[in-house]
Amino acid sequence: MSLFRKKREPSQAERLAAWRLDSIPSRDFSTQVDALLAELDLDAQRERNGWVVHTAGDGLLFFGWIDEDRVLSGYAGLDDTHDPGELTALLRRNLDPWLVWFALDEGDDALGVRFKLPLDAFDRSAVLLALDTTGGMIGDDALAARARELRDPPAGEMAEQAADAQTRSALAAGLEAASLPARERDGIWEVEVERGVVHAIPRDTGESVLFMHELRFDDGTSDPAILRWMLMCSDWSGARLGLAPLPGGEGAFAASSVAAADLQPQAVAWGVEQVLRLADDYDVKAGHA
Repeated sequence: MSLFRKKREPSQAERLAAWRLDSIPSRDFSTQVDALLAELDLDAQRERNGWVVHTAGDGLLFFGWIDEDRVLSGYAGLDDTHDPGELTALLRRNLDPWLVWFALDEGDDALGVRFKLPLDAFDRSAVLLALDTTGGMIGDDALAARARELRDPPAGEMAEQAADAQTRSALAAGLEAASLPARERDGIWEVEVERGVVHAIPRDTGESVLFMHELRFDDGTSDPAILRWMLMCSDWSGARLGLAPLPGGEGAFAASSVAAADLQPQAVAWGVEQVLRLADDYDVKAGHA
């Protein structure tokens, strides 16, 4: 027997993370976040690890900068449910191209919405897009409307087409920079990874890119415990689990979305990295590894 344990080779997700973080210095975006919250006219308090924002009703939005990952993370609570139909609907909505998704807090077992934004520089439009969507999900129409007003999304078909073309060009450049071989087919990129294929799907408005990877799924949608477990698996990383009806039955996917108004190669690498991390974790926890 060897006296030396063989060193584990880093996974593809770990290699992508190392490449991304090596190119992004440590940051502190407190000044920019404070200014944006003031511009949004939000009731916010600075805490040791971030900000607490009072939203419509008695709601709270928590978010903060995680420097070790170079991401801005946010969370807001929702009314919980154990209904299989409602849980399935939430998991299907997790495959929409939003920056925000549904998850169960792993510590409190409470339903909420979450976002994580990879930032190599402060991306005002990305933060506003996340807050716009979050406001709509938690019923704070004033927050959603104010964020949408400030971010000034592409207006009209010609503006959306121009934004879409810019996003597609930036996506192709980002995949090449991150050494991720890919080919475009019918407007969708098939990215070759060690697990198989991750699909990169630009939103036709040019506002975001969704990364998806299909997983083995042997369960249906009748057991709320399984569905809630999938939402709990969506809590810790920058990716989420989602469901989609397929010809052969229900399909499960690991998915991640990144803002695309100023899409950088580091964000492209992060989107693929997060999908791979969650897919590997899912396989282990589901007994498929």
